[in-house]
Amino acid sequence: MKTLKYKVIKNQDQYDEYCDSLERIILKHSAKYIDEIDLLTLLISEYNDRIMDEYQFNFNPVELLLDMMKENQLSQIQLSRRLEISPQLLNDVIKYRREITKNLALKLSKEFKLKYSAFLKPYKLKKAG
Repeated sequence: MKTLKYKVIKNQDQYDEYCDSLERIILKHSAKYIDEIDLLTLLISEYNDRIMDEYQFNFNPVELLLDMMKENQLSQIQLSRRLEISPQLLNDVIKYRREITKNLALKLSKEFKLKYSAFLKPYKLKKAG
């Protein structure tokens, strides 16, 4: 039985190895590698999606939002402008005073290229007073 050259990615080392391979193949600029490029791209993308699902599962929506802001080096003002929402709304969400609405979840998912549902998981708000 012939051994497969590429398999489903199971860990970070394999992921890094496949990314390096993809980069080397792309630099060759040869049409004969198109299928290999497509396969590696698919395997890498699938692993990224799987890891991101696990990553998102560990955070409530506000924690995820704060983490994405930090990772992308965005201030509240910068993000509110990009999302075309008021800075006060964003601040209230971050301070657990307001829920993330469906409309805001959609904007956040587009901005950070994450699944819409990641920002709609239930979480507790702080009580006024």
